[in-house]
Amino acid sequence: MIATTPTLEESIETMKKEIIEDVKSGRVPADCPSFSALHDYVDANCYGGFCEDDVMQALLDHYGGRDENEGMPDDLMDYFNEAQNSIDRWIKEGGIKQIASPSPLGE
Repeated sequence: MIATTPTLEESIETMKKEIIEDVKSGRVPADCPSFSALHDYVDANCYGGFCEDDVMQALLDHYGGRDENEGMPDDLMDYFNEAQNSIDRWIKEGGIKQIASPSPLGE
């Protein structure tokens, strides 16, 4: 199956869903304070499908492929950095806690 290139917004939403799944399964604590702290529990660089061959290939194809030294294209690195920075802000603003914690009313 050939993956379509995810938009930045799609990648961010996928990352959030995967993080929440890991919190609910107990792999990541709900009080994890930042994106970098996720690395204490998981390979956080893989959130968003970034370690899946088809997703990575679609992104590489979109952003121009690896350079002669097998490095990532600058635009792709910017994409990853923007996604991770967005997740870092979301976590610091209480995103995990808001979604992973039950409502005080039990809803």
